Amino acid sequence: MKSYIYSLISYVNSLIYRRKLTKTDGTHFIDPKPKYLSQFVGIYPQSITPQTILKNKKHIATYGAENAEEFSFWVWRNCGIACVKMILENKKKAKNKTIMDLTKEGIDLGGYILYEGDTFVDKGWFHNSLVALLQKYGVTAKSKKWQSIESVAVDILKNKFVILSVQVPVRQDIYEDGSFRLRTGGKLGGHLLLATGLKMFNNKVEGVFVHDSRGLEKYQKDTYIPAEVFNTIFSHRTVIVEDTNELVSPGEMK
Repeated sequence: MKSYIYSLISYVNSLIYRRKLTKTDGTHFIDPKPKYLSQFVGIYPQSITPQTILKNKKHIATYGAENAEEFSFWVWRNCGIACVKMILENKKKAKNKTIMDLTKEGIDLGGYILYEGDTFVDKGWFHNSLVALLQKYGVTAKSKKWQSIESVAVDILKNKFVILSVQVPVRQDIYEDGSFRLRTGGKLGGHLLLATGLKMFNNKVEGVFVHDSRGLEKYQKDTYIPAEVFNTIFSHRTVIVEDTNELVSPGEMK
């Protein structure tokens, strides 16, 4: 019942925002576009697993981790922090902060829970903590529920950074062709993507461009997700940054 209500609210959202997508045909990117960052810092093969100890000293140092074990643990969990760092770097904030610095600050804000008592629960990143982390550095942000591809498009056309919550195949179970398809018998996992643009035709959203911090060969900078795929992986939740300049004129966003 709860899932049905959420779907219904998202559908209504879609109808409302579809009316606002006028005179927007073509490809539109956030300006200035954020520089791509992998949550792994370097680009690692698809064959690595969460049990793999990553020992590249340069990557560990760049990440700000104390050792290979700390680095290898958090790189699998820091898609949200990678999105935040891409935004902060774009806005020239937190210049000397490493991903590990931001991770620890996010944990202090309640963004990630490793243990409840003696039980390892491994829960996060919570959207409200990502908002709080952005606001800590003077970036106005908020979380939004029950979103649709149309409402995401409206935010992008207003030149707002949008962090997207999705359910996608885990690294080992995703096809290497950039399609976001799940291998037979594979698993899905929660993930966060940073929207960088969109493609419109006939006042409809054809697809969304994202920075995918996993750093797989075809899941990196400006990865294109067609609308029909986006609608199957989108969890209808976003974090948006408010303090950006509009790209389109007010007359085009009625």
